[in-house]
Amino acid sequence: MCRIVKLVLIPVILLATKYAGEFQELGVGGRACGMGGTGIAQFSDASVIYFNPAGSFYTERGVLLMHAENFAGLVKNDFGAIVLPKENMALGAGIQYISVGEIKLTTLPDTTSQPGSDNQPIPYDTVGTKDFVFYINASKGNKTLSYGANVKIFYRDLSVMSGFGGGLDLGLLLNIPYVRIGIAVRDFILSPLMWSNGTKETIYPKISCGVAPVIPIEKINSVITLECDFVKSIDVEGFNVNLGFEYAYKNFIFGRVGVYNGNYTLGIGLLYKNFRLDYALITHSELNNSNKFSAGLRF
Repeated sequence: MCRIVKLVLIPVILLATKYAGEFQELGVGGRACGMGGTGIAQFSDASVIYFNPAGSFYTERGVLLMHAENFAGLVKNDFGAIVLPKENMALGAGIQYISVGEIKLTTLPDTTSQPGSDNQPIPYDTVGTKDFVFYINASKGNKTLSYGANVKIFYRDLSVMSGFGGGLDLGLLLNIPYVRIGIAVRDFILSPLMWSNGTKETIYPKISCGVAPVIPIEKINSVITLECDFVKSIDVEGFNVNLGFEYAYKNFIFGRVGVYNGNYTLGIGLLYKNFRLDYALITHSELNNSNKFSAGLRF
């Protein structure tokens, strides 16, 4: 089996371009982001299609909307998704929008000379970038095991050039009492980006595995959920470990903490009937903090 996986991934690795898929890595959903960006083994709302395509099978019918101000508003990230489960399958769709504004274009007073103290760059225009990712999700399974896939379409506008492409995400999810285990592969086979200047990039696959114990405490009407995700990018040595913790009281108010890529996260959530609100704070050691707000509705 491992030999088959290697034979499938080797052509992808040889053709892929480092960092080409970084625009997908900001994370979505106030709950998951408050829990250290963990979501491979959970399925609480429609953000699951971003983390693990198989999770939509166990998610209740609903929609989710999120707005994020990353790095003190330097990068804005919006996400919307819907999941429609049926008896033996589920369908979903989503869209992610990432934008960066106020990027200054500069030139030199004397373009024939090298920059220096007497020839310093000066701004002449301000531009922005826009990225869109469209998701079409499907999953099937039973009470214990599900599998799913996302078909994705990318559109990138970097102001000086634009590009489009597509990709495929795959996922598996094991749902047993008191523990959930998931595995997802983002950009499994050849996720190309074709640019308007004639160049082409291919995104490396990323493999994620998650384990999420669920511990009910009936005496105080509470549930503790833990999650540990192992994330391996094919183009980078080693792997990242993301950790999440959630305390739920009466399935009404939620407190969360986590560690995401070595940075601490905090979160809080409210669930009233079929409506939920979630907030996440992600700290950064070298950049300003990020704030993510999401709202969901079950119907």
